[in-house]
Amino acid sequence: MSASAAALPPPVRRSPSDRRWIALAFLYWLVAVTMLEPGNVAAALAAGQPPDWTREALRIVCAGLLGASATPVLLVLTRRFEAAGTALSVALQAAAVLALAFGLVVVSCLLEAWVLEGRALPSMAGIGRELSANWLLVTVLLGGFLGLIQAARRRAPAPQAEAPDWPTHLRIKDRARLILVDLAEVDWIETQGNYQALHAGEAVHLLRDTSAGLQARLDPARFVRIHRRAVVAIDRVAEVRAGADGDALVRLTTGAELRLARSRREELRARLEARAFQS
Repeated sequence: MSASAAALPPPVRRSPSDRRWIALAFLYWLVAVTMLEPGNVAAALAAGQPPDWTREALRIVCAGLLGASATPVLLVLTRRFEAAGTALSVALQAAAVLALAFGLVVVSCLLEAWVLEGRALPSMAGIGRELSANWLLVTVLLGGFLGLIQAARRRAPAPQAEAPDWPTHLRIKDRARLILVDLAEVDWIETQGNYQALHAGEAVHLLRDTSAGLQARLDPARFVRIHRRAVVAIDRVAEVRAGADGDALVRLTTGAELRLARSRREELRARLEARAFQS
């Protein structure tokens, strides 16, 4: 690869949504310019100049392409002022549309001179006439399409947050071994000092972690805390019954009985009801 090629900036990539808006804008401008065409034809006939239909078709297509070229700017305005509503944001959008319309009219004069008239530059008088005749019209058309974009974005449903990708296994280092514990086999978890004891049937795996740190990695739909030192797998809960000291006891399907703190009763009850409703 040559040095000049390596220095080239990466190509601008439009999202599928942006490309759809640009295509829609092309159709929008084609329709708008075509609706104005009878007036242009009538003016040409009144001046004794029959219309050149090839030239008129080329002018309409060029106007559609030029109008569609402004769409990325309108999309930027929409995203920049998505929470619009203040007088300042409306004023800034209006000023941007006015400036964009001015630029489009001037560029259209340049294109008409180059493509249709074979001249390098249009006359200043010609640019002045086009601005006087079309600046307000182009501003209205740009503002209308900007309103369409904003209305569509307001009606679009908000993107749903992706569900966290909860781990299904935990890696535990045991001396020179690395054990992969399947969380689906874990019945309950007990805090033992600086370790978390994962009870999986007859096996107990010690993981060096804090209780809060480990729970943050567990799927809350599968595990629930019942005590400051105990977390249980919801689908392992077989029974909840009152205890003698005001707390309650949770019996697991394995036969293990664990203390249920008063502050955790409502959460456990809600989780069990949710599981029963889903099953």
